[in-house]
Amino acid sequence: MSWLKNHTTTARAAVIIAMGGLALSACATNGYVDEQIAAVNSRIDQTDQRVASAASRAEAANTAAQAAATEARNANTAAQAAATEARTANQRMDQTNGRIDAMEKAPARTPRG
Repeated sequence: MSWLKNHTTTARAAVIIAMGGLALSACATNGYVDEQIAAVNSRIDQTDQRVASAASRAEAANTAAQAAATEARNANTAAQAAATEARTANQRMDQTNGRIDAMEKAPARTPRG
């Protein structure tokens, strides 16, 4: 008889034990899992910091934009007031010019005497 026929059971047991050992060695240890989780948590923390920084910058930009919009509204109001004053001044000037024109057209007075 051949060696394999005599030791079939033993050979099968050895193969099963070898396969089981290989299968068990593929399992992750607690240390490995902890290392991987720590790396992911570190990346998450960095991302959170970047998001918080970006949100802070966005809020500052929004505040600046609102302040600029308020200043623009104030400047617009001032410009409108100046335009109104200019129109009023032009109307007064036109009235004054009319009076001056009337005086210039009046007959010249001759002195008495």
